This record gives sequence, structure tokens and C-alpha cells, in this order.
Amino acid sequence: MTGENDSTIHYLDRTALERIHAVLSDFATRNGDEPIPSIRLAKAAEIESLLAAPKHRFFGIEAYPTIEEKAAILFYTINKRQTFLNGNKRMSTLTLLVFLGINGSMLTVSPDELTEKALWLANTPSLEFPEIKKNLTAWIRDHLMAIPPEHE
Repeated sequence: MTGENDSTIHYLDRTALERIHAVLSDFATRNGDEPIPSIRLAKAAEIESLLAAPKHRFFGIEAYPTIEEKAAILFYTINKRQTFLNGNKRMSTLTLLVFLGINGSMLTVSPDELTEKALWLANTPSLEFPEIKKNLTAWIRDHLMAIPPEHE
């Protein structure tokens, strides 16, 4: 699923991110997990920035031209920027899955592997971004599967 034209990609907006956050917060509360504070306490300017990251262009050329690269930068940005007071790894994971889902794809990984990847990412040095992006993109590509039409 590489090399998609930008017009075929569905992006998340602020409303979608707020819904994802609300679902995650509710889930954490119901399960007795570590709470996730209100999105109103998040860094507002960072939210717009992280939502724009998959769309970045430099001199008219897409910085992240494939669905895997767009998903990787979204996962990376939410995980590393610490935009939310708590739950950044969980938000990055759920947002990754939703982004892929609205684009007709899913990851074929276990919940444990997905958790391990989010924890690994949180502990990587930010200065190693090119290598991290390459790793995430390859990992997503290796586990990406189109959602069968009957499940869309």
C-alpha cells in the first residue's frame, strides 16, 4: 500500500482526535487504568501541529508520501511530543489504529506487540528520528493489511 496519491488519504481532524481521546479516557476510567486528564489540558497548539504532520510538504513534495509513512509520523509525533498530560503512548497507539482504519487498513499485530512498539518508541532518542521513522515505516508496512470490504 505504498505510493498512494494524497487525494485518496483520509486525515484525522481535531474533532476526530477529541473523540479518540474521549473514548480512551472513558475506557481508562471504566477499567481502573491510570486516568487520562481532559483534552482541554493538552497543549492546544501542539494538537494542530501533530494533526498536520502527515500532510507536510517541502517545496511542493510530500514529506511522507505513503500511508505507512503518514501513519508512522502520526504515531511518532503523538508518542514523543507529550502533547497530553497523560496517556500519550495510548493515544499514539489508538490514533495510529484509527488513522489506518479510516484509510481501509489495519495492523496484523497482537495487542502486546503494539504495546511493546509504543513503549520502544517512547524510549528512543529523538535525535535518531531518521532511523526511527525508517523502523516504524517498515514495521507498519510489514504488518499492514487491507480491511476486508465486509468489515468496513
